[in-house]
Amino acid sequence: MRKDNAVLLLLDVKHPYDREILQGITHNPSPMARWMQPEVMTISEANLVKLDRFCGVIADFDKPGVAAFCEKLSLPLVAISGSRLSLPSQAHLARVSPDSFAIVELIVQSFLAKGIRRVGFFSGVPAFTAPWVKERKFALAKIALKYRLEYVELTVPELVTPESTVGVVAASDTQARQFASLCNDQNISVPEHYSLIGIDADPTESALSPISLCSAVLPIRQIGEQALAVLQEQIEGKPAREVLVPATELVSGASADNVTQTDPLITKALFFLNSNFHRRIKVEQVVDYCAVSRKTLETRFKQVLGKTVHQQLHQVRMEFAKQQLTSTSSSVDAIADAAGFSNQHYLYYLFRQEMEMTPNQYRQKFA
Repeated sequence: MRKDNAVLLLLDVKHPYDREILQGITHNPSPMARWMQPEVMTISEANLVKLDRFCGVIADFDKPGVAAFCEKLSLPLVAISGSRLSLPSQAHLARVSPDSFAIVELIVQSFLAKGIRRVGFFSGVPAFTAPWVKERKFALAKIALKYRLEYVELTVPELVTPESTVGVVAASDTQARQFASLCNDQNISVPEHYSLIGIDADPTESALSPISLCSAVLPIRQIGEQALAVLQEQIEGKPAREVLVPATELVSGASADNVTQTDPLITKALFFLNSNFHRRIKVEQVVDYCAVSRKTLETRFKQVLGKTVHQQLHQVRMEFAKQQLTSTSSSVDAIADAAGFSNQHYLYYLFRQEMEMTPNQYRQKFA
């Protein structure tokens, strides 16, 4: 006989990931959390009980056999996973997973704030091929195109010392630790040569690494909270939907030096600035896009980045110009235009002032 408030949770609570999801499901202020009676089971345990006594199911589809077990269910169901690639795209199936694109973009924004416009992805040695790894690597490739960044294919296990800093997104903190160890063994500097950011914010991996790890915090507890909210919608007869949960925080670590603090206003400004620098935008247009006063934006830039909006815009344009000089055969005039400078003469002036060489000399030296 059905218990109107009994909810089946197909989670492996021996695993830290599922334990944190359970916290998000059971320890939140929603009416559903106070009303429901959760029952945590494995597949083996669930096969021994009558499932019609449950009003709904939340299931971790990353665990073996769970997806197949849930195919036979007619109950309201929410599938959770570390990757949306692991979840069936069925119209009736509600799905909750991390937003890999937003997680990787948060990391890339940190690189951009430090003037790093060359990025690469590290999936381990040997390369790890889980769906969430593929998803994060694909996200970085798309983001590199979006921000007109140079995507660098990393040569592993024998790394090369790059001529300018490469921002490395590691698939997880395990891979970040591996990469830091490779660099350490080959006397390559992190973060001078490779600025390294992982995903998971795992303190154990950071402690085992030769250098403390900067990392994006996965929104695991929020995934549990969203799964419960979506299950309530299912029970109320609303259509199934997909929820992608973004990360909003980076944990500082020596692998990326002083990582940019997460600030929604700075993130918004950097998005506009890095997407439009080639259009010869000025600071006023960044201010208008952010819908705040110039004083507010300048104050936040100084607090978080230690520079003005104009200085950040100038840095982005110069880094783009240097990247184009070393990686393309485009003319200096074309590069100046693509970078948002008024003309090539101004670019020549800036290179002489800041680099003590002309753009062509820079190309000959570093290409």
